[in-house]
Amino acid sequence: MIDVLPLFPQLDSSLIEVLSGLSPKQWNNDTICKHWRVKDIAAHLLDGAIRRLSIGRDGYKMAVAEINNQAELLDYLNNLNAGWLSAFKRVSPMILIAQLKIIQEELYLYLKGLDPDANAIFAYAWAGDEISDNRFDIAREFTERWLHQQQIRQAVGARSLLDRHLYKPFLEICMKALPYHFKDLSPAIDTMITVEIVGDAGGVWSIISREQKWEFTLVQRQADAHVYIDQNIAWMLFSGSIDIYEAGQYWQVTGDQDLGQHVLLMRPIMV
Repeated sequence: MIDVLPLFPQLDSSLIEVLSGLSPKQWNNDTICKHWRVKDIAAHLLDGAIRRLSIGRDGYKMAVAEINNQAELLDYLNNLNAGWLSAFKRVSPMILIAQLKIIQEELYLYLKGLDPDANAIFAYAWAGDEISDNRFDIAREFTERWLHQQQIRQAVGARSLLDRHLYKPFLEICMKALPYHFKDLSPAIDTMITVEIVGDAGGVWSIISREQKWEFTLVQRQADAHVYIDQNIAWMLFSGSIDIYEAGQYWQVTGDQDLGQHVLLMRPIMV
C-alpha cells in the first residue's frame, strides 16, 4: 500500500487556502455531492476529523445502535451527517476555517504516530478486509479528504487536484476495491479484466479470476474486458457522483460489455 501520509500537510494547507479565498456567495454554491453545498462539505471534513480523533486518539466511545448490514450503516452515517450539518448552519465560515486549521494538524500528528503495520480500528469491507492495517486506514482517510476537497474546488471553479502526485495515489487506493467488487461474479477461470485510467495521473490495473477469488495480476495479454476511463471523470464515477451513462462519452469498454461495465459500478468511497 502506498504511503500517503507525507501528502497530508499539502492537502490540508491547500484546503485552507481555497476556503480562505471564497466569497460569501461561493460558500453556498451547490456541489456534485447531492444536497450538499460548499459549506456543508467543509463542515463534514471537520466532523470526520473530530470523530476520528475522538475515537482513535482519545478512546471515546459513543453509544451506537447495532448495525447489521450495509444499508443500516449507510442510514446511520446519513443521520450522523445530517445532524452535524444542521448544527453548523449557525457557524460562520471564518470559525469553520479556524477549526479546520487546528483539527487537521491534530489529525495529521495522530496518524503520524500510528504503527502503520498494526491493526486499524476499522476494517474496510469494500476492499474485502476483515481486518485492515493502519497503513490502509490512513490511505482511506486520504481518499476521503482528497475527494471532498476536489468537490469543493469543482463547485467554486478553483484549480483541481488532478496533479499526478496527489491524484495518482487516490486512484491506486480506489483500485484496491477491484478484486472484491467482482466477488459475486464467477466467469471461467483465468478470465481477465483490465482497467486503464487515461491521463497523466492514470495507470493500468488487471485482475484475473481464480478458483476461489479474483486477484490482481501482472500477466500481459489481451483482457477479456478492457475498460478505459478518462481521469477527469474517474473520481466522480468511483464516488457515485455521476451516473455511468451520463458520463458515457468519457469511458469505453472493449470485449465483454457486462464485465467491463461492472467496473464502472465500483464504489470504494462512501459519501
